[in-house]
Amino acid sequence: MSKAKAQGTRHESWIVTALKAVGIRSNRIAEGGSSDEGDVEAHIHDVRWVIEGKARQNLNVQKTLAKAREKAGAGTPVALVWKRLVKVDGYTNRQPVSGERIVVVLSWDDFLKLIERNEENE
Repeated sequence: MSKAKAQGTRHESWIVTALKAVGIRSNRIAEGGSSDEGDVEAHIHDVRWVIEGKARQNLNVQKTLAKAREKAGAGTPVALVWKRLVKVDGYTNRQPVSGERIVVVLSWDDFLKLIERNEENE
């Protein structure tokens, strides 16, 4: 397994562990070649979400989110979880940036779905 692939697998596994820690049922999705849906499946407020995990230095978030949505299929809410990594003197591997280490990117429509569901459950 390549270094980048192993880094991605660790990030996806971290996402699943973090979601489970707050009570969200989730699991990694097996790579499916042409039928690949994304990296992680999570059930939030009884709705199936697909999460695309990225751990890299640079990322076009709009393009990546659009591709993740296409892979997940119409009507499936999608989130992008990006851990930005940069070169740091004294380290052989790229390290997380200072400040917000991991960010979540949603389309406006999926954000509205998420908060509408949350308000219904209160």
